[in-house]
Amino acid sequence: MTKFSDYFIDYKSLTKKAITKINKFGGSSLIVVKNKNKLEGVLSSYDLRKAIMNNNILDKTIVKIYNKNPKFIFNDELENKLEKIITTIKKLNIIPIIDRKTRKITEILTPERLKFFKNKKLKKINTSVVIMAGGKGKRLMPYTSVLPKPLLPIKDKPAIKHIIEKFNENGINKFFITLNYQSGILKSYFENLRKEFNEVKIINEKKPLGTAGSLFNLKNKVKENFFLTNCDTFIKSNYYTIFKNHVYNKNDITIVVAEKKFVIPYGVCQVTKNKFSFIEKPKYKFNVNTGFYILNCKCLSLLKKKRHLNFNEFIKICSKNKKKIGYYKINIKDWIDIGQMDKYHSRLNKEI
Repeated sequence: MTKFSDYFIDYKSLTKKAITKINKFGGSSLIVVKNKNKLEGVLSSYDLRKAIMNNNILDKTIVKIYNKNPKFIFNDELENKLEKIITTIKKLNIIPIIDRKTRKITEILTPERLKFFKNKKLKKINTSVVIMAGGKGKRLMPYTSVLPKPLLPIKDKPAIKHIIEKFNENGINKFFITLNYQSGILKSYFENLRKEFNEVKIINEKKPLGTAGSLFNLKNKVKENFFLTNCDTFIKSNYYTIFKNHVYNKNDITIVVAEKKFVIPYGVCQVTKNKFSFIEKPKYKFNVNTGFYILNCKCLSLLKKKRHLNFNEFIKICSKNKKKIGYYKINIKDWIDIGQMDKYHSRLNKEI
């Protein structure tokens, strides 16, 4: 395991040594120190390339090369600045954390360490998750004729594993996964996944039941409030905040929505009585369903028999029975939808 001190380089070191060391970390920056761990600056691969192009400096030290005014964080403000430094860490790849009085380095923040600190900060939720993974994924054909939608890769792992890991970050490790299409392949995958995530229970549908119809099989299996999500939806927001909002508002169902803008690429004509209007390429905003919900298990008592039922129909049934239905709005950037071909291609090689 790499120690954060491995990223240190003395401010008087030869450039040759810096090049060798920076290559070892795949081009990541080095932290320039004095007296072993006092911050002096940051040396990036960009600094080295610029210096090499300008002069033949291979036999000289890095004194005139490194950035003497680097980005850093005081260790007493780390917790409050975690969210703000996400973009910065992506650009710089490395940020030193220093003691305010001594300016000595106490930690180095890398993308991996940032994830650790964020997970440590997250509040845990004691509940379960239902993942709908039985659909055919028609919009992703022909890919889904070979692999079921939950197993389509995003970056370096199947889509459904990204979803499970996100819930794990919030301390949730009890999952019910409903299967139908290509269930054999999925069962095999989840058998292996159980070694990593202990509480994964499979519910196999003999015929497609729809999002709400699948919940009939969960009666008496889930307790209190639980998460329900599609297998092509990834939400990056804080799950604890969403869950707390659901409980605080005493909702029976909370639908997570995102505001999406739609532009009609044509002029629109409207005639009402004797009034004519023409609107050029009108823009509209809607709160759209992300496919991510929180439900109170008492709602399941309204499912009287096993039958195909879409979620919008279930909402109507709940409304008629005076169940409280609300929504929680997230930033559109915090919703990743891979259920359509263009959306999937756009995420294929990106981190979630």
